Amino acid sequence: MVISEAPIAPIITPHLQGVETETFLMLSKMSEQKESLKNILKKYNAKSPEDIEIMIEQGEVREHPAYEDYLSALSYEQNVRDLKILLDDLIKRI
Repeated sequence: MVISEAPIAPIITPHLQGVETETFLMLSKMSEQKESLKNILKKYNAKSPEDIEIMIEQGEVREHPAYEDYLSALSYEQNVRDLKILLDDLIKRI
């Protein structure tokens, strides 16, 4: 029995390969953003960026660098939300 040496046609079309790559990149970026958010929240033993803001207002933590961390945490949180929306849209295109 001779095994054919003809190339096997790809199961995934170039369009889907592009979508897969885009999905992978978005998931990677989302994971990165979530990890950065988690690290900031852990630093303050907070559950949300708003908890950091409350700690600043109540004088529990020093304003610097806590306020910068608070703003970064807000940004990471928003980026994760935005990436989820993009991923939802991407899934609909598949």
